[in-house]
Amino acid sequence: MREAQPTAVLLNPRDTVVSAAHDLGLAVIVVADPSQPKPPAVNAAVLESSWTASSADLVRQLRELALPGPVSCFGFGEIGCSVAAVVNQELGWPGNPPQALAAFTNKAELRALVGEQAGKPVAHVTCFAEGTLLSAIETIGFPCVVKPIDGTGSSGVRFLAGRPEAERYAQETEFSGPLLVEEFLAGAEYSVEAMSDGEGHRILAITEKMTTGAPHFVETGHTLPVGLTAADEAAVTDLVTAMLDAVGYRYGPSHTEIMITTDGPRLIESHGRPGGDRISDMLVLALGEDVFAQTMAAVFGMPVPAEPAHRRVAGIRYVTFDGAVPMLELSTALVASLPGVEEVHIAVPAGQLPPRISESGDRHAFVVAVADSRAELETRLDCALRTLTAHG
Repeated sequence: MREAQPTAVLLNPRDTVVSAAHDLGLAVIVVADPSQPKPPAVNAAVLESSWTASSADLVRQLRELALPGPVSCFGFGEIGCSVAAVVNQELGWPGNPPQALAAFTNKAELRALVGEQAGKPVAHVTCFAEGTLLSAIETIGFPCVVKPIDGTGSSGVRFLAGRPEAERYAQETEFSGPLLVEEFLAGAEYSVEAMSDGEGHRILAITEKMTTGAPHFVETGHTLPVGLTAADEAAVTDLVTAMLDAVGYRYGPSHTEIMITTDGPRLIESHGRPGGDRISDMLVLALGEDVFAQTMAAVFGMPVPAEPAHRRVAGIRYVTFDGAVPMLELSTALVASLPGVEEVHIAVPAGQLPPRISESGDRHAFVVAVADSRAELETRLDCALRTLTAHG
């Protein structure tokens, strides 16, 4: 008797996710949340469900379908990966345990689970009430960093250099939930892209990060892969592996932010999803590592289609325009035609003032490029940015 075709239930997927599922020979059901950007038009069944608000309606609809054969739900965004874990548990489908994804979304819980298993812990205090914020800050000392316990995209991150600044921050901040107060780490910041399956965890790439610096540390660029010393690479691998084991993460990509300090690598935070800012695209461009195909293949116990072996360097750079001048109507066609440029995007509509950048969602534009070497990549990105901003 022929085995039933595996089915991938995809939560508001990008077109690259749908393509990966089709390439694996999977049946595909796209789940579209009306409140989210519309998924791509694909040759697949479509369910409408407000899954970002509650998984209950989606679970009900999927249960009524009584899908044959192996089935699993996949979400590759911050909310999607957690909802997929809940759906899979409710329906008895393979996937990550919900508690693993919950640990990633709570920075204090992640630190508690990992403890000293992943290098020297970062000193931190969780502040649950507005009136205790200053005392929590004083417990950690200066300089320190304050951030929402479940925040992403640099939202709400604040560097505090001393008590006067901390007092102003405590007076001005609208307390809307628990805050994490942690020691400020000095060093070089990286992210680690990894893939987990039934055999363990594999480091795909170490990514160099650029940020605006204090006070908000908004990311302005990424480059991958980059090399560390053999000792640092081994220590980073041990840290990430121990952290993923501690939370019980089984399948799929993870994105772990670390700081290389004089005390070795230190864990900042981690996520049970691909890195944002087109990092998943850059993994394909530079290394042929398709995390979407690898995840679905791992869950269903299927071989991953072989990618052409190559090792290049990819990068993304964000562009900041003059906030006092309304945006002009800029064409991206010329920049997109430049050697190595893979994507150009402008987020600020023509006629609007570019916003002040205090979190990732404020960034104005970006360029993604690939090259055979780091020097060639920087030359290509520099040319693309100069071309894009020439009339901006």
